[in-house]
Amino acid sequence: MQVQSPDATAVRVRLDIRPVEPKNRMGTLLGAYAVLANGAALDITFDHDPECMYYTLQATEPAGSFAFRYLERGPEVWRIEVLKH
Repeated sequence: MQVQSPDATAVRVRLDIRPVEPKNRMGTLLGAYAVLANGAALDITFDHDPECMYYTLQATEPAGSFAFRYLERGPEVWRIEVLKH
């Protein structure tokens, strides 16, 4: 399966990470975040709590450069919004 890069000019990019192999998920997520324009958001669907993405962004991105918000909290489907500042 191939995941296309999001359109960097989009205001909101929807990404369903569930079909992506677990070993490739973090790279896919960080790649999608990296190409976002400031003010754009990722709306990501997971099959588990994505708190690891929050901690990864917190460790790798400048303070205040993103906002992380849960849109749906399981138990089978989890969705988050990551807004790039």
